[in-house]
Amino acid sequence: MADQSAEDPVGKDIAASAPEILAVKARQPWQRILVLACLAGAFIAFGSIMSLVMQAYMGDVGIVRVLSGLGFSVGLVLVMIVGAELFTGNTMMVLPAVKGELAPGRMVGAWSIVWVGNLIGSLAIALLFAESGGLADGVDKAAIAVAEGKLAKSPQEIFCSAILANMLVCLAVWMSMAAQTIPAKVIAIIGPVTLFVAAGLEHSIANMSLLPLGWLAAASATPDLAVGMTNLLFSTLGNVLGGSLLALTIAYGHDSLRAETN
Repeated sequence: MADQSAEDPVGKDIAASAPEILAVKARQPWQRILVLACLAGAFIAFGSIMSLVMQAYMGDVGIVRVLSGLGFSVGLVLVMIVGAELFTGNTMMVLPAVKGELAPGRMVGAWSIVWVGNLIGSLAIALLFAESGGLADGVDKAAIAVAEGKLAKSPQEIFCSAILANMLVCLAVWMSMAAQTIPAKVIAIIGPVTLFVAAGLEHSIANMSLLPLGWLAAASATPDLAVGMTNLLFSTLGNVLGGSLLALTIAYGHDSLRAETN
């Protein structure tokens, strides 16, 4: 159990512990990774729902976007405190791989299983929420508007947006993963996540619930699955690049990229 009296690490202390924390996550048994990934997808979907509820009947104005981002941050708070496996945060596993502490094949395998698990959890919560009657009272209109906005973007826009989104998400994960107290984890998460949602950036795992929720809310329309898959493809690629670059540059800046020598 974490020592609640200990100071929360910052700067070079996080950079020193991050490679091992990330490598340990990838070394878990595959079945455990899958279960934890399904949970993470579900938790992020809860954040998506909270975000849409806060947008209901509120319009697309700045303060509403900020409140929506604040609501969405609940999803990542759940992921980090429970210890679930989120694909976007796990893109930082490139750090222990570069240092030789994690086999590249194991990293790619972990990424693949977590991505699939996140999708399963996201779809399950989206379907349950729709069947519960949650897509009503303005939440349906918010869901449709968010999905339409995402599907209208070009691949280039999605990719660039996804790089920025996961830089912010991984900043939240980086700062919170070594934190010793729950309040510290929550504080570390809220700012970056609120910013990425308020800015309308593309997060592949959030889109796994936001797009289906939009389609389910517009029940009379036929979902454009091809465009949806294009969004997930380019948001995933951009998320990988953004998360990887963030982890590597922070580690380099704190001289934590060199392999350990005995």
